[in-house]
Amino acid sequence: MRSRPKGIRRAVRRDRANSYLLASLLTFAATVIGVRVFLQLTGFPQIGNSVLHVAHALWGGLLLFVAAMLPLALANRWAIQASALLSGAGIGLFIDEVGKFITQTNDYFFPPALSIIYGFFLLAVVVYLYLRTPRRDDPRVAMYHALEGLPDVLDGDLDTAEAHRIKGQLATAEQSDRMELASLASALIAYLQREEGHLAQASPTYWNKLASRIEAAGRRTGRRSHRIIIAGLMFLWLIIVVGYIAVLIRGGDNLDSQVLQWRVPLLVIQVTIGGLMIAALISWFTGNENRGLSVAVGGFLLSLVALQTLYFYLSQFSALTATLLQLAILLVLFAYRRWYLSDGTPA
Repeated sequence: MRSRPKGIRRAVRRDRANSYLLASLLTFAATVIGVRVFLQLTGFPQIGNSVLHVAHALWGGLLLFVAAMLPLALANRWAIQASALLSGAGIGLFIDEVGKFITQTNDYFFPPALSIIYGFFLLAVVVYLYLRTPRRDDPRVAMYHALEGLPDVLDGDLDTAEAHRIKGQLATAEQSDRMELASLASALIAYLQREEGHLAQASPTYWNKLASRIEAAGRRTGRRSHRIIIAGLMFLWLIIVVGYIAVLIRGGDNLDSQVLQWRVPLLVIQVTIGGLMIAALISWFTGNENRGLSVAVGGFLLSLVALQTLYFYLSQFSALTATLLQLAILLVLFAYRRWYLSDGTPA
């Protein structure tokens, strides 16, 4: 008797995994921010009575349960998309009450709670960046991804752009040294080629249109104006950092006791960020845009990872404004790199 061939168990990254995780991340962040703002504006209302208290962590658990069940029970792609959104909202509702879970007094306002939430978010961002890193697909992975797109044929949603993308994946799978895999890929390519005349023309989604409009508006500012904006942002952030350093050095009764306790680490981080901003400005004004951008991005990332984690502990929710502002500045820096430096344009 012929022995049964050993199956391949090596994990395969899901097609569009980075998009699903990004949707979950954005929903997670929006949920935490929305809940905190809502509770602040409404005076922290509670659902329940003198005995019961229905915490929003329970609603988060319910959403996480639904998010887990959807891809287990349904094969549609929209089930995965819904799972991504529901999981983000569920995690946000659940982790927002982490202060209650780690204190004997069930203290929602426990100072380290927001730092824990922010740290968890940063960890998820690292996972997203890892999944976003492109990999060379082998034939088996390419076939997995092609098969994930084929349900669009059953739903009548397959358009010319998606068909072209699937054919590219199948072309990779066709190079497999496994005859059954190569034959299946060839058959599917032949099917898609026969159906090309019946497919709808691809049309951009609302989000793609919005992104295109934002990019077009950004490009209309021109490289010179964009360059001036970046220089102004780096100089402004340097002034803010110097101001914080001066306040920390001066000390006095104006500083909170917790800030005084963490003054040395705060000074070290702020001085490092200030030095990076000075180096970035020097590179920027001497014509080395690539180095200037890289150093500035490093300074903002250090601030977002180390400094803002501390400030979420010291300043609580008020640290959110600086965090969002720095993220917006990073987007401006990344846009300049993508538009003017990534295509070999000289600095």
